Amino acid sequence: MQTPVNRFKAALREGPVQLGFWLALAHPDIAEISAGQGYDWLLIDGEHGPQTLPGIVAQLRAVEATPPCSAIVRIAGHDPVAIKQVLDLGAQTLMVPMVETAEQAQAIVTASRYPPAGERGLGGARAARWGGYPAYVAEANAQVCIIAQIETATAVDNIEAIAAVDGIDALFLGPADLAATEGLLGASSFDALFKLTGEALARIVATGKPAGILSRDERLVQQFLDGGARFIANGIDSFTLAKGAGDGLRRWRERIAAQGGA
Repeated sequence: MQTPVNRFKAALREGPVQLGFWLALAHPDIAEISAGQGYDWLLIDGEHGPQTLPGIVAQLRAVEATPPCSAIVRIAGHDPVAIKQVLDLGAQTLMVPMVETAEQAQAIVTASRYPPAGERGLGGARAARWGGYPAYVAEANAQVCIIAQIETATAVDNIEAIAAVDGIDALFLGPADLAATEGLLGASSFDALFKLTGEALARIVATGKPAGILSRDERLVQQFLDGGARFIANGIDSFTLAKGAGDGLRRWRERIAAQGGA
């Protein structure tokens, strides 16, 4: 059996804009429901979500059972051990937060590749389907996809250097953290943030590497879509649940009130 092709990585190069959704609640049922809606990719959030390694496996299985949806796992940081563990669980695409320099980007790539291209320890485990993919070690490097998150002013300054690292497949802008580091939090700072994200997007696109973004503000998502982004997400499971539940409750409260509280 051959190691599966990374559909998401291939689609970044060849397919239409890839539409995604964020999984913060760390539950495989939510992953299964979301994958069934037709998203191109789902992100399992191991940076801010309450993830465990067994929980990540369960969510990977849920997404893998609903092709052509692909799973991305965002790890908590740059730890090579965490990179190895999540790849061994079967993830093919990793998003890494707070990448600020080319040196950091190179270290992440090195941790994600088997020798001689890198320093990933041999194990394979579920990723190799426990020996079911005999050539996994030889084939895995080509299927790994690394997405570097650009979330600080330093990272923005180093966009071109980070993008130039061989093995960094895409750059993903984090507008919330970027706004925080630039002192642009709050509605009054939106115009300045819009300008900053637009300039960062243009520079990423100019490097030839795919650009992506997550935002619940449709203006930022539309800005990236118009500017040539290759993958975008505009929803998070926890916020979507809260909004849906709250909107439904408010509609019925208003209806009951209009009927005189009957």
